[in-house]
Amino acid sequence: MTGRDATGVALAGVSKLYGRVRAVDDVSFDVAPGTLVTLLGPSGCGKTTTLRLIAGLEMASAGRLAIGGVDVTRLSASERDVGMVFQSYALFPHMSVLENVGYGLEVSKLSATERRERALATLKLVGLDGYDARMPSALSGGQQQRVALARALVIEPGVLLFDEPLSNLDAKLRRRMRDEIRELQTRLGITAVYVTHDQEEAMAVSDRIVVMREGRIAQAGTPAELYEQPADRFVADFLGGANLIACEVVAVADGIAEVRLAGLALRLPARGVSPGPATLVARYGAARPGAEGLEARVRKATWLGGHVEYSFDTPVGELFVVASDREPRLGTGATTRLAFGPSGLSLVA
Repeated sequence: MTGRDATGVALAGVSKLYGRVRAVDDVSFDVAPGTLVTLLGPSGCGKTTTLRLIAGLEMASAGRLAIGGVDVTRLSASERDVGMVFQSYALFPHMSVLENVGYGLEVSKLSATERRERALATLKLVGLDGYDARMPSALSGGQQQRVALARALVIEPGVLLFDEPLSNLDAKLRRRMRDEIRELQTRLGITAVYVTHDQEEAMAVSDRIVVMREGRIAQAGTPAELYEQPADRFVADFLGGANLIACEVVAVADGIAEVRLAGLALRLPARGVSPGPATLVARYGAARPGAEGLEARVRKATWLGGHVEYSFDTPVGELFVVASDREPRLGTGATTRLAFGPSGLSLVA
């Protein structure tokens, strides 16, 4: 890698229409140099189309895209300073690992020796030193993903784009690879845009997350901001999972809301919510079985090693709760009370 200054990305009012369908609708966000921003959302929300617009694989119907301060809205993919790692890896099966990685350098002004040296150095960077002569078919899924990453890195792009790169891997390898991608991106100071529908993956790799819904941005912020201060029910439910409980805000003073919930009284940051009906967002670990709180009966209990997952019947409906295995285990049909702690709770209108 050259160690050059990282490049930023900016989208302003970007839209993409396919006939009358707005796949991306007036999207604006910035990616600061050297940071990783994830586009997160359900299938069909526009996240992959947005990534392809940045890459130049699709042309925007409206709006402006800039990379490194340069307007690239009408430039082709080959004219943009980007590298892309695809979901399918897209490796050439008839080429060796070294040939695959060096393919992007064929049109460069480097000599054959220089191209080979850079490809070998990039393979070492991604932990594949000594794999240069192997064919893709002789590699595991994780190793193929590293080859795809090396092929994108070898051209030393200003921006690296990831299109659901880990979706073809098993859960254990997916966790390991996401950590490796994040460590490499941070160490090299690369600007990256990452697409996934996996909330945990997004939380693990991102400096910022852009949550998308129906082609628009639902909310953007750091993982902690989105988790602790969701803008609405959709973001609260999609990022991290939560019980969405109907409640009543009886008063608001000095930014604190007094909340009534089936006889319970809670005081929470109002976050712009006015007196009247509201929704309490309760993360799965926010409630604990105990001697005080909301009456609850165990509908289902599932032990998963380090924790227990419960479904409780309560006066406010069925609640899902994750409790530590260190706490006394409750069986199906057991009665208890659920106390809500100060963390893991927020209000949305």
